[in-house]
Amino acid sequence: MSLYLVVPLLGIVALIQTTLMPHLAVRGVFPDLPVLMVVSWSLLRGSGEGVVWGFIAGVAVDLFSAAPFGAATLGLIAVGFGWGVGKAAAFRAHLALPLLATFLATVLYDLIFLLVVQVAGGAVVWLDSLFRTILPSAVLNALLTPPVLIGMRWLHLRLSHEEMEW
Repeated sequence: MSLYLVVPLLGIVALIQTTLMPHLAVRGVFPDLPVLMVVSWSLLRGSGEGVVWGFIAGVAVDLFSAAPFGAATLGLIAVGFGWGVGKAAAFRAHLALPLLATFLATVLYDLIFLLVVQVAGGAVVWLDSLFRTILPSAVLNALLTPPVLIGMRWLHLRLSHEEMEW
């Protein structure tokens, strides 16, 4: 997929994530759209494109958020690389694997994000963050995986010239 399309798409997603999503939170939990998109694209296209999407989405989130610069970028690059290794094989093996991948990716992303915040001098309450925010957010993201994955597959099929393995 062309970077001319990816950059604006992920920029808009990051803007929605940092401005609108916190207002839709229920008990501090809201979907993490960049994680959902990076995981989905990585599963569809592999680690190479997953890292690129993670970098672009991470920089965009970092530009729009008040968190230390690099927190989102490092987390999303790790997610894009790690979940791209499974690529399309994850779909053929079992339907629950993309949901599990998104759950684990959300936990990884949030832990890396909080680690960067702490290293930058911010106060982090680890157990409270884990049980009140990270795990519920991971469950929510896992539940939102099927529609996001369907949308990303549609995008892939419309804009890619390569055959996708299913």
